[in-house]
Amino acid sequence: MTLLTLADLENRSTDVEAAVDATGGIDRWCSGLDWVLPVAAGFAPDVTPLVLAAEGGFALCASYLSAGDNKVIAGLEPLWGFSFPIIGPNPTGVARSFVAHIAERDDWDFVVLPGAPGPNHPLTITVATEMARLGTVHLQEGITRQIADIGDGYDAWFSRRSPKFRRNLRRTVRAADEADLTLSLEDAAQDDALFERILAIDHRSWKGQDGSGITSTEMSTMYATMIDRLHSRSRLHAHIARRQHGDDWIDVGYILGGLRNRQYRGLQLSYVSDIPEVANASIGNLLQHHQLKLLSEGNLADRYDMGMDFDYKRRWADRAETSSTIVMTRHT
Repeated sequence: MTLLTLADLENRSTDVEAAVDATGGIDRWCSGLDWVLPVAAGFAPDVTPLVLAAEGGFALCASYLSAGDNKVIAGLEPLWGFSFPIIGPNPTGVARSFVAHIAERDDWDFVVLPGAPGPNHPLTITVATEMARLGTVHLQEGITRQIADIGDGYDAWFSRRSPKFRRNLRRTVRAADEADLTLSLEDAAQDDALFERILAIDHRSWKGQDGSGITSTEMSTMYATMIDRLHSRSRLHAHIARRQHGDDWIDVGYILGGLRNRQYRGLQLSYVSDIPEVANASIGNLLQHHQLKLLSEGNLADRYDMGMDFDYKRRWADRAETSSTIVMTRHT
């Protein structure tokens, strides 16, 4: 068992990805460093990492002080809880080493491990059983993600949508063509100014106006870090919707995601709300349609993880996946 710094972890990124891919039932995209490190950089830059390497796997955790001044050990990804911190081909061994390590520490009251598979999954049971050596364990329902299956092609995916959905999407695509709205054919992922372009779009969107986009300091740090990381690994996918204005084309929307091991993870989608023709053109639907076609027709991905569950995503998705959170209260 070895304690690692974040720099050590980055240097062993290939090993971490292999451990993620060997762990059944988890969100493999968000349990990897492409997600974990940027989210930590944006939302928990000053926490104390608790990263262990053991039994061919890793425990990717950190120490936090909760709002109620409780001392908590939780996943290194501090916010949404998509990632599962105990990864590797032998999760029992990793969990056992993790428990042995924290048993010697007096700087925690609770352990919170989000992103576990459902309550009856062997991995969840295994890790919860190991955690129960130190305290009282219970499971909470975690986060639900919507997944579109696209390995059999766009047409097959489209055929599984409702008649109303298919009719509306065809109408949206035709209307955009008639209004001279188009999707940029440039590879926006290679544009050095990509982050500035999407930030400018977000400032003019409803997300930017209500604070739910990428304009906050934390979100900006997270996405700038993630874009750089994905770009350096040729995993970044970014496309921008543009509209002709006189002799120029202006950016009016974007869709951003990452691709690894034939899984595409949607990260952010936004469009300007201060141009009525654009706001009323269902740019979000056009961008989803465009991205699905690119991934399917290019045979790049088998699944499109649309992220957190919202009603509108269910119309695009084929199924939902819900995680569990393992919570352990230390014995006193």
